[in-house]
Amino acid sequence: GGVGSNYADIFGDLPDDDGEGGGGGDGGARPPVDGYETSDDPVEAAYRERQSQIKADLDNRTGRLWTDEWIIPDEEWMADESFDDIEEWSPKLATRRSLESVRVWEDKGGNIGVPTLGEMASLTLPASLSPHPGHSAGGSSSPVAYSKFRKRRLQNKLRTSIQLAIADDLRNILGMTSWEEKQEAVDALYEGIEERVREREPILGKLPEFGNMVEEGLEKVLAMVHARMQKGAGADAAASAKADDAAEDEEGKIGSHAETDAPEETESGKSSKGEDGRDETNVHGMIDVMGVDEETPVPVFMDLLAATRLQQQHHSERAQAPSDGDGDGEETADPTDSEDNKQPVRTISKFFSQSNDDDVPNLLYPLNVHPNEGVGRMVEEWQLAANKETKRIMMRDTMREIASKIVDAADCCSVGQIGEERKGAARVFVTGERGVGKTAALAGIVASARLSGHIVIYHPDGDRLRKHGFYIEPCQHRGGLWNLPEIAKEFCNELLTSHGEDIAALPNSDGEGGDDAPLAASREYMKEHFTDDHIRRLFRRAYKEDESVTEEEVANMTELPLSKILTVGTGSAVLSSGCYATVISKLMAQSSRPLTVVMDEFNCYYDHGHYFHADYDEHVRKGVPPNRITLFKPFMDAMGLYPEEAGTDMSNEKFAVVDSKVAMMKWGSIVVGTSESRAVKRSYTRSLSECAHALSTHQTHPIHVVDVRRLTNVEVQHVLYNFEITGIGRLRFDRGDTTLNPEEVEYLRLVSGGCGQQLMDACMIP
Repeated sequence: GGVGSNYADIFGDLPDDDGEGGGGGDGGARPPVDGYETSDDPVEAAYRERQSQIKADLDNRTGRLWTDEWIIPDEEWMADESFDDIEEWSPKLATRRSLESVRVWEDKGGNIGVPTLGEMASLTLPASLSPHPGHSAGGSSSPVAYSKFRKRRLQNKLRTSIQLAIADDLRNILGMTSWEEKQEAVDALYEGIEERVREREPILGKLPEFGNMVEEGLEKVLAMVHARMQKGAGADAAASAKADDAAEDEEGKIGSHAETDAPEETESGKSSKGEDGRDETNVHGMIDVMGVDEETPVPVFMDLLAATRLQQQHHSERAQAPSDGDGDGEETADPTDSEDNKQPVRTISKFFSQSNDDDVPNLLYPLNVHPNEGVGRMVEEWQLAANKETKRIMMRDTMREIASKIVDAADCCSVGQIGEERKGAARVFVTGERGVGKTAALAGIVASARLSGHIVIYHPDGDRLRKHGFYIEPCQHRGGLWNLPEIAKEFCNELLTSHGEDIAALPNSDGEGGDDAPLAASREYMKEHFTDDHIRRLFRRAYKEDESVTEEEVANMTELPLSKILTVGTGSAVLSSGCYATVISKLMAQSSRPLTVVMDEFNCYYDHGHYFHADYDEHVRKGVPPNRITLFKPFMDAMGLYPEEAGTDMSNEKFAVVDSKVAMMKWGSIVVGTSESRAVKRSYTRSLSECAHALSTHQTHPIHVVDVRRLTNVEVQHVLYNFEITGIGRLRFDRGDTTLNPEEVEYLRLVSGGCGQQLMDACMIP
């Protein structure tokens, strides 16, 4: 009879009290488990043998989730230990492999921590992953493009195996002098190459077209070697001719010809030529056409605290300098720079060499930890780390690409005077999946730009700004536009706190005081953003606390420094919006110092509006579009992104839209990034990305689209190294059990999908 699905079906016949099996039915009992009485039935014996093989196979497997039991042993339950008995973390717990593998940026001049934009643009970093075939927003990724990439990668892998398989044969062939011998040796390669490569690539060897693929790959490798030989022969001929010319010029010197004919010596004192007279270095270079022996690029970390400590040291040295020098703390030229070695000054304001109450470096101000709406997970990583003496950000290929776009367009890192014709501005649009590191990339650009001497306006929390502005009111002077007074006060305070000294040092080339006077806005210039009554109130409030200035003198003043305008905007809700708009307009129009604007969560501005007013919609159903709000309008006009689908009415009315060519700053850049962790309709983000891709082919002012992708295998490994060094999660005390175990590293890469946020989450649990 048949057997029902019961306990015995799964685990075998369990003996009853009288020793007989139960629950099986008529002759349908399953074979018992090991240790119980069995019969001599060959079917049962085969079943037991198969089960034993499966059990042995499972026991021999290694990797996560096979032997990792979440069980607290009895000895740990019974241990008489308290919290005080737990081992204290120390940097010495990190393995030597991690300490030697992680590279923190440092240049030859002693600058450490954070590079300038120009230095970042010249870094050699691991290449990003290929576009994912399923993420085709904007047309940058598609199954066709991904299939081409996979085909090229497969070809390169096969050619690398071919090069390794025939390396010794190629050396012998290059040493042959007879053409017939070379031809016979090459023919022998074609006859046996398939089996030799199949041994190296057993999985690829199962492909039906493997033989043809190997033959084509061998032909390509030989052609590349031949091309290098021809190039090397031409170079040797040129070098020989140059050496002959030099010998003729030195014919009056004794022994010059002997020195010319002497064999080249290596650093160890031995000739690099082999027994047959061949240059072994050149031969190896000709054979290594796939770059097998080339050094693989590794990620480089920027350390914000290391940079700030260096700045603190500079400020301390300046404060202790003699009074007849630069002891007033002003940022002047570095005294170590000679006339022949004029390097950019690496000193910034004292504010940037400090940190806030949450230990976030002010170099990233106003990035902070909001209690309910944080910005990314980068700051959380720093808070979870046991090592509080370092704040690191991994510089990736995408961050280098952003820096290169800014440097190429603005030419802001050249040494010496930069002509007005070379000054420009860049527009960069950063996109990517959730958790891949967009916020970290933007934060790294902010730190590098400030260290490069830029005035940086950083808005890291677009989602908060677009809906938590307290209240909105119509702009009295500019019809069709709207003000957010409380957010404007916050922006004025942030700009004054971070770059107040830099703004005060800008020359006023068009003002009354000449280049020695600070950059100021005239009364006539202010009329674009203020009413006449507001202008009078602005001047009175600017000198209200200054008893040395009379009211008559204030009334006769024709212009006001930008620092004074920001100070008034910080304390006045009525004047704050006009103050901020005036200062931003002047900063974007000046060309004395580059201005960089960085805005994270930029797609949130294109979602449904959260600011309502009856003057905009009498039914109060439609939100005011951000490009009609005076705080956001200059930056949204500069980007010039008006997608087909958005949550608010991004109309083309003349007061709402300004040509991006006119709205862009004269010198600097604007960098914006999207967010996938906010409640924004996906179609809005997709439409925004498509609009950015469409403008990437613009002739004069293109938008450079940078796609931040998942971490590569090398980047995952180095992130784990850094986690172990800084003491994060279970890597804090595992003493290399994770980083030195390739299977564990691969498991963490698998469960995280190469996303930095998920990788940190995976490292927090045992």
